[in-house]
Amino acid sequence: MIRRKVWRVRQADPALQYIFRQELGISAVLARLLVNRGIATAEEARGFLTGSLDQMYDPFGMADMSEAVGRIRHSLARGEKVLVYGDYDADGTTATALLVKVLQSLGGQVGYYVPHRMEEGYGLHLDALRRAGREGYKLVITVDCGISSVEEIASNKDEEGPDVIITDHHEPPEELPGAVAVINPKRADCPYRFKELAGVGVALKLAQALLEDAGPGAGDWIQYLDLACLGTVADIVPLTGENRIIVRYGLPSLATTNSPGLKALMQVAGVKPDSLGTREVGFALAPRLNAAGRIGDASLAVDLFLTADPAEAAGLAANLNRGNQERQRIESLVLAEAMGMLDADPGIASGKVIVLASEGWHSGVVGIVASRLVERFYRPVLMIALENGQGKGSGRSVPGLHLYEALNHCGDHLVRFGGHAQAVGFTISQDKVEGFRRAVNGYAGLSTEEGVFTPGIDLDALVTLDEINDGFIREIQMLEPFGHCNPGPVLACRGVKLVSFRKIGRNGGHLKMMIRDKDTFMDGIAFKMASCAGEIAAASEVDVAFFPSFNEWNGRRSIQLEVKDIRPTVNDWETCSPASGGTGADDKNFLPGALESLKRIGPLAHMPEFIAGALKRFAVVSPNFVFAGDYLKCFVNEIALSGNRQVRAPQILGPGSRDRMGSLLALAGRNEGSMVLVNSPVRAVETALLLNRSGVRAAFMHAGVPDRAGDVREAFAGGLVRSVVCTYECLGSLDIKPGTVILYDVPYSPEGLESAAGEGALVYGLFGEEDFSSGIEFLESMAPGRDRLADLYTYLSRLKEPELLDPEHAAGFMRARGLTRAGIHTIAFGLSVFSDLGLLKHRPADGGYHVFPAKIDSKRDINLSAVFRAGQDIKAAAGNWWESLGLASLR
Repeated sequence: MIRRKVWRVRQADPALQYIFRQELGISAVLARLLVNRGIATAEEARGFLTGSLDQMYDPFGMADMSEAVGRIRHSLARGEKVLVYGDYDADGTTATALLVKVLQSLGGQVGYYVPHRMEEGYGLHLDALRRAGREGYKLVITVDCGISSVEEIASNKDEEGPDVIITDHHEPPEELPGAVAVINPKRADCPYRFKELAGVGVALKLAQALLEDAGPGAGDWIQYLDLACLGTVADIVPLTGENRIIVRYGLPSLATTNSPGLKALMQVAGVKPDSLGTREVGFALAPRLNAAGRIGDASLAVDLFLTADPAEAAGLAANLNRGNQERQRIESLVLAEAMGMLDADPGIASGKVIVLASEGWHSGVVGIVASRLVERFYRPVLMIALENGQGKGSGRSVPGLHLYEALNHCGDHLVRFGGHAQAVGFTISQDKVEGFRRAVNGYAGLSTEEGVFTPGIDLDALVTLDEINDGFIREIQMLEPFGHCNPGPVLACRGVKLVSFRKIGRNGGHLKMMIRDKDTFMDGIAFKMASCAGEIAAASEVDVAFFPSFNEWNGRRSIQLEVKDIRPTVNDWETCSPASGGTGADDKNFLPGALESLKRIGPLAHMPEFIAGALKRFAVVSPNFVFAGDYLKCFVNEIALSGNRQVRAPQILGPGSRDRMGSLLALAGRNEGSMVLVNSPVRAVETALLLNRSGVRAAFMHAGVPDRAGDVREAFAGGLVRSVVCTYECLGSLDIKPGTVILYDVPYSPEGLESAAGEGALVYGLFGEEDFSSGIEFLESMAPGRDRLADLYTYLSRLKEPELLDPEHAAGFMRARGLTRAGIHTIAFGLSVFSDLGLLKHRPADGGYHVFPAKIDSKRDINLSAVFRAGQDIKAAAGNWWESLGLASLR
């Protein structure tokens, strides 16, 4: 029973799209795609698009890393034998080989061990630790396993076995094993910022720490990115954060690897290095590695990675390839038998959860077969391989039914089980299978809605074919590498013409087509969709969902649409929230009026309101200060220098964590209510959106909504919002007393901070050194010094009268000269200084300025400009304030 998919268009917040477009200078479609991927701030979006190896976090920020490095250093110094204990999947074997290579490079006596799936099963086994002790190993380091081995570690310690260091990435139990060190970013007490590393990713962080500890000359951890990339993609972890960086830089490393084993693996898999991507890694390389663990000996994979002999590598790769072919053969037989069982008993197929059991099935492939059946029937599937009255089961689910919770509910029918929302493994007695089938279907019937079992396709955006060009594709490529949690974007055209189509491929299973949208024609390829041919042939117009990309063939490049679904045109389209992925737009992810409030103040929305206050001050001290546009009218306050007046700053506490965003979410959600203080209107809106998306109901307040203060006070007092995100300069308009005040951005002045914190309130500072650097850049852009103004004067001298000065173009010139944050405010300041000095006259016109140079016969003292003096005074006051807090100095 194949179900037609429900098409849902993601509804991305328009304010956040606007912020990304303006802050990053990207197109509307790319901004929407970033929002749809759950990216919450412009800072996060910038890192996502431009992430570099320098952005990898310090490995010593991971709990127990120092202890692990110290114990390994001790073993290396004393010449102790060290055993790397791995796992039998691609993640585990790449992690094993990576750590063995690193320890060997440091002069260690290293061996490795991978348990046999069929004979021993997953995890750290006490018998293996005993054997290691008998063979003289003094230290065992696990990779991709061990986090749940509390009893094994305790028994090993009682028996005075080898010391154990655990590195793992699976969910930790409440009680951690009593090992020498337990390295797992998912530990509740681990402050490490990125939690989603694969097992090989954790091994890479240990390698990074070991090589850093060993000092210069020990080698560079970057040389192991080929293995780290392979294991990360194979384990289907989220391709975000550090995983994205590992894969982004690991793919070219893998394509140009010097490893004979990796070269041989790519050759037998038919993968060309110049076309290597996540798809080739996930669907060509990884299955050959996993097959060794499923039906054979996973040590073959580790040997392949470690060998330096090309001939041996070719032989090992050939063995892995044969093993994968055997796995495919076994999988096909099990799948055919499973389909036969469903044909013979339609009642099983019509259930909400499909449960199948049979003797003779290979337990190493039932999980893959379960995945195949989920694709066909869009139902959770549990497959059980029976032998001698016992069954080993594996299950896969669909979004909306948490399979681990389902098994937990039916635990009385099972011997043991484990897993997570979408995949589980379990053991069951044969006589319990029928009762288990009834129980798990009963649970699914009570805990899920019917829509959960209807397949859907979430669309990133509706477009027209004429929008898709080379530049459009290149922007989409900025989102690569694609994978879990960062899928290739799916777009849709509605009401287009199907000019032609034909069946292609083995057995005619695919469709090659030509699509026309008005005057634009484009090629499309629809894999495994030949069954749609009859339906779409009869339609006058069709809707097409697709992923656009470049197609290279015989040296010619063209745009091709990879069709994900196609149907006769319909008028009813569902919507869904990017955050939830479910049907219906979720209003809590949007802030009414946010977009309009930012547009109201234009370019000033993207800079600290302190800067706008300074501009208001310049207009007071000199009639020559003219700011193009009406944006300054929204800002009530001007900067008033406090002179020698002492303002008592509240005590600022640290968050106790290096995770700024995580600390914000934890502090803002406190029951006593919170106020989050930021610098710019854009930051106020995006932070309020982030809090709302994370379950903390929040309101925002900035200069673009001056009449909003009363509503915000009332909402906070009535408990409708738990947090208020406010710019520092708007503090005076609010009269709320939260229990927690969060200084998310560095304050430029002490004004209002004392009154912001009510009696007994705790004040936390979440800003860091990079915020002070950014603050200095903003202050310099607000009031450039003599040398920067000389650059601007040079630019102005090239203008031809009566040429209109474009302040955006002039600001771009200044940015190119090194004034990073230069904007139209910078040009307004410079023109005012020059007018004060009699060097020119200027007046606003059509969004720019008419500039009229004056004839000068002598040099002018720049300090004669009232605007210049005011700007330098404001910069100095901000620097003195920061220094008084002991936080930073303005240089």
